[in-house]
Amino acid sequence: MGGGLSGLTAGVSLLKGGLKVAIISGGLSIHKTSRSEFIKGGGTFLLGDSVTDGVFDGDTLSLVHTQNFGTTPLVARHFILATGKFASGGLASTDREIYEPIFGCDVQYDPDRSHWCDPDFFAPQPFERFGVITDTDGRVKIGGRTISNLFAVGEVLCGTPDIIQSALDVCKQIL
Repeated sequence: MGGGLSGLTAGVSLLKGGLKVAIISGGLSIHKTSRSEFIKGGGTFLLGDSVTDGVFDGDTLSLVHTQNFGTTPLVARHFILATGKFASGGLASTDREIYEPIFGCDVQYDPDRSHWCDPDFFAPQPFERFGVITDTDGRVKIGGRTISNLFAVGEVLCGTPDIIQSALDVCKQIL
């Protein structure tokens, strides 16, 4: 889920590892080289689509639904959340909380809204460090429970991750 640099990096890496891969991306990716490599490698790119929800069986994500496929489920052994932070919709907020809008993954953020932004526009902004919480293997947490086959990579992660390395590390776990 997500066709930016971290999602495409993961997709290409998994294809090279012999897996079948589909990327679901609601927006246009500016990473044409990676997108071309992904498609040439046999990947399926569902451009203009977005995941609306998922079905869980205990601590496992069984399937997802997308806006374009409606009630037709997309089933996979592993899922990667690479949706970015706020600008791309990977994180959203109300006046009281910051949340991950697809699955409700646990998000690390300062509960005091006055600490979300620095008044100096050009200063590093605190909200840039907020993001989805994972275990040491990159698996997301929902309600404190680790989801065994749902990983997060790239900017959606808590902190300031190396977006390429986070994707490669998760691919090693999957492969």
